[in-house]
Amino acid sequence: MKKTTVGGSAIALGGLAGCTGDSGGDGSSGGDGSSSDGSNDLGGSGDSLTSMASIANRQNSYWLSWEKGYLEACKAFGYDTNVQTNNGEVQTQQQQFDSAVSNDADFIVGQTYTNAAAITLAETLVEAGTPGVLAVTIADWYVPQDAGEEYATFFTPHFVNHAYSAAKMLFEAMGGSGTFVHIEGNRGTAPNIGRNKGVDLALEEYPDIEMAGSRQPGNFIRSDARDVMNDKVSQYGDDIDGFFGQNDAVALGGVTVLEENDIDVPVVGIDASEPGLAAIAEDRMTGTVSGMGPWQAGWSVAKCHDFLNGHRLSDAEKMMSFNAPVCVKNPDDWTDTIDRLPVVDAADYNEAIFSGETPYDWKKMSVVESGEDAWDPQIDLQPMNLDDIKAVLDWKEEDKPSGYSLPDAYTESATQEETTQLYADRFQSNPLE
Repeated sequence: MKKTTVGGSAIALGGLAGCTGDSGGDGSSGGDGSSSDGSNDLGGSGDSLTSMASIANRQNSYWLSWEKGYLEACKAFGYDTNVQTNNGEVQTQQQQFDSAVSNDADFIVGQTYTNAAAITLAETLVEAGTPGVLAVTIADWYVPQDAGEEYATFFTPHFVNHAYSAAKMLFEAMGGSGTFVHIEGNRGTAPNIGRNKGVDLALEEYPDIEMAGSRQPGNFIRSDARDVMNDKVSQYGDDIDGFFGQNDAVALGGVTVLEENDIDVPVVGIDASEPGLAAIAEDRMTGTVSGMGPWQAGWSVAKCHDFLNGHRLSDAEKMMSFNAPVCVKNPDDWTDTIDRLPVVDAADYNEAIFSGETPYDWKKMSVVESGEDAWDPQIDLQPMNLDDIKAVLDWKEEDKPSGYSLPDAYTESATQEETTQLYADRFQSNPLE
């Protein structure tokens, strides 16, 4: 098993090649491990430190912003870059991981697209001795410790908190009563399940709000959301008082149908995409919750860099969730309503994330670079105990394999409290506020 060790911090590694990320915009990238410049070099060239990032596509601003954070963080830490797109195809992503480890990539970061893929990709990392971070999606009753130490950490948005906050915003904008349409995303996925739970939690607090029939899937796609909204408008018409889109693409697909039918109601989404932020500026949407793409990528790079330099996260730090900001036009109007998430100006957020360099201090995220008493995640990040995992990722007790047990860190209250306090103490700055 390969064990990669970097003998010092990136500051001391003079002469490294700079970031060379893929600048192409067509969303295509070879599944053979070829680098962005076609050199087919993922880690075997001299003294260069190399990496690979796995993203779905370059057709939406979430992934473009994720790639941006990856490129910036790699530049800060001194790693060559290679961005591979997989179009959400598990086999393609597996081939890219295989190529990367065979070419001795120093680390791999990305997200998996099915629960099962999380296991096979994690096993690829561990068997090769290549550290990596796989975020957002993970198999039920499977944690990084089940794979091995090279699975440096898992983290995910707190889907429940995010949707709960967006729904409260919507219900308040509706005046606390009325009928709203909820178009969900891809059924069976953790983001979709968690967001549905968040909306249901908010509904419990607003007895005069009701949903317009059952949820229908928009599959996180504008065109599918349009189809669903056309049906809802046919059924409910002017009785529609609000609209919750499971992501910005769904929100924007649905709102176009509402506009075509002269139905002007509050609309919220999730992702804080460029189109979503533009819709807020145009008063077509009320707000959207950020997916924090750049931060996710940069944090992944920082944790891999720490691993390569000898720092290991504790067991409790292996499963984490984060709270992201709500983006609105006038934050002062919402700070008393939204209590679980920070509220930021949508225009300022758009400038910070999509114009020029992002505002993050990537090295500050690194324990190795900043020190045990000075590192800063620059986001509200918490460890997940068993109850959190069940709520956010929808793990069910009846699905737990016979004889399976989680590491004690996920059930020991003292360990969870200590880790929660650690991250609260280290969270010193939020560049988006």
